Amino acid sequence: MVAAAKEANAEILKVAFHRFQPQGVSGVVVIAESHLSIHTWPETGYAAVDFYTCGDHTDPWRACEYAAAELGAHTMLTTEVRRGIASTNGQYTHVVHEHAGSALAKRSA
Repeated sequence: MVAAAKEANAEILKVAFHRFQPQGVSGVVVIAESHLSIHTWPETGYAAVDFYTCGDHTDPWRACEYAAAELGAHTMLTTEVRRGIASTNGQYTHVVHEHAGSALAKRSA
């Protein structure tokens, strides 16, 4: 996740991870632009990963694609939430885009 944050061009502030026995991990990388987190269930081959960023210089999709490749993901289901969007009534709202599960192309080293 630290490498994914770097891939997104994020400024890393703090890192905290916990490994579970016999397997699995939960962790967070706090970045100046928000945070990245992961929770894994290796026994089922599942990982839930969040990439929250703000500003224009970070790219959460680069972090997402990097993490998926490093985890060896075969498919990925993503939900993009764009927050802090000014609405017509002067308040702020968010927009949700769901991206159907897609097969990931295998990358060769």
